[in-house]
Amino acid sequence: MKKIFLLLVLFLGFHSAWAHDVEVDGIFYNLNRKDKTASVTYKGSYYDLYDEYSGEIVIPETVIVDGIRYSVTSLGEYCFGGCSSLTSITIPNSVTSLEDWCFLGCSSLTSITIPNSVTSLGNRCFWACSSLTSITIPNSVTSLGYSCFRDCSSLERIEVDAANTVYDSRENCNAIIHTSTNEIVVGCKNSKIPNSVTSLGDGCFEGCSGLTSITIPNSVTSLGDDCFYGCSSLERIEVDAANTVYDSREKCNAIIHTSTNELVVGCKNSKIPNSVTSLGYGCFSKCSSLTSITIPNSVTSLGDYCFYNCRSLTSITISNSVESLGEECFSCCSSLTSITIPNSVTSLG
Repeated sequence: MKKIFLLLVLFLGFHSAWAHDVEVDGIFYNLNRKDKTASVTYKGSYYDLYDEYSGEIVIPETVIVDGIRYSVTSLGEYCFGGCSSLTSITIPNSVTSLEDWCFLGCSSLTSITIPNSVTSLGNRCFWACSSLTSITIPNSVTSLGYSCFRDCSSLERIEVDAANTVYDSRENCNAIIHTSTNEIVVGCKNSKIPNSVTSLGDGCFEGCSGLTSITIPNSVTSLGDDCFYGCSSLERIEVDAANTVYDSREKCNAIIHTSTNELVVGCKNSKIPNSVTSLGYGCFSKCSSLTSITIPNSVTSLGDYCFYNCRSLTSITISNSVESLGEECFSCCSSLTSITIPNSVTSLG
């Protein structure tokens, strides 16, 4: 939480000392006097930001200021950021958007009901809501921001209303799928990837530390950046044998791009087959449970950030076949006290 608080201080340090226009019954608002609308915000003093809101919060549909009635239409950026003691919130049907970062670090929030009036969830709006166990996306939501459920480590049930025309959670998959593209955009520790899904979106399982196993069906032909970043408990990865783009040959507990022989996703139990020729960008990044790894003679390059933040990694054997080490490939490996770079390496990132 301290890290999140510092992020907020840095952000707010560039803003005025007071962000809100008015306070009504303990809730801070910014007002659009022309449209007669109000947006929930933070108090605005970055010295007092931490836990500005706590306990149970009920947002009203309207507020009256100087005799004028304003409709509450949004939860603004960072409005509940750092409120680790916020336990529940009631959002009225007047609200149409949850803005970027609005519930950042609300670690005591266990559940939330998004009303059917909301059409968009902002970027990382529920980031680090580590006690949130379930979420239902109503049929009104047509836009989901990037990594909107990042680091929601307790999230185990995701359901999209059957009437939603943009997203779905087909076959009770506990994930959010973009219907027209068949791409998973949000997953959780209990997600099962349906055989109709063709791609995993950028960061879709990011920070899902409770995920222990995953099966990639034969329909998946594209993996987004950082799609399993921070899945520290992931111990079993299997690609369906009928998949023509990826494989997990020799039961290696990894995802390999078949045509290039590049390992693109690994986990704490991965064994690198001798047919792999490269380790891809961030393939083991933030795999904090990985303790040791042997790189076979077939590998000639380690991609950028491939072992970034593998903080439990104590030993690694790099073969003489390796010619290049990518940028930051061993950065933040705090338990790796020494590493021997073979003479074969001619390029260091």
